[in-house]
Amino acid sequence: MTTLTQLDKLTNQSFNNKMRRRGFAIEKTFYFWRKRGPFFDVLWGEIIGSGSSLRIFVTVMCPWIDDPVTGEFVEFPFRTCSIGGTLSGRFPENMRSGVNFDVATEDEVTQSLENILKLVDENAVPWFNEIVSLETYQFYLEKSANRPDAKDRAKVKKGIAIGLQRESYQ
Repeated sequence: MTTLTQLDKLTNQSFNNKMRRRGFAIEKTFYFWRKRGPFFDVLWGEIIGSGSSLRIFVTVMCPWIDDPVTGEFVEFPFRTCSIGGTLSGRFPENMRSGVNFDVATEDEVTQSLENILKLVDENAVPWFNEIVSLETYQFYLEKSANRPDAKDRAKVKKGIAIGLQRESYQ
């Protein structure tokens, strides 16, 4: 059985450094983010199955949606997915049925972290890099499980448009 505290000790050995090399900052235990223009790419983990499994969530957030004046997050770190879902080899085609990574033993954690890095490189990072406009964000927003109503879609559109005006990609 693994806890986030135990997982944190194991990830600090090399996994966190590998995520930093990919441009991600570490906010807290198994919570990684990077900023691209007005967007934040986020990965976070959740221990499930009484400590035997780890599920990884993947999302892109834009703080300009919640605060079109300053572009600051109302809450950070957050644990919601407006777009995105759970990491798997089928992500982003299938965002709702991700993989649960085995983490009951230290050997399982080591193997799972290797698999997670592979999926981050092959699936999550290319998807993150695809989200560069209001159109791509809205495309995935419409595919999400929590499809917003017309008022929320208008808020998203306005916030991202402002964010793209004020923060360019480098």
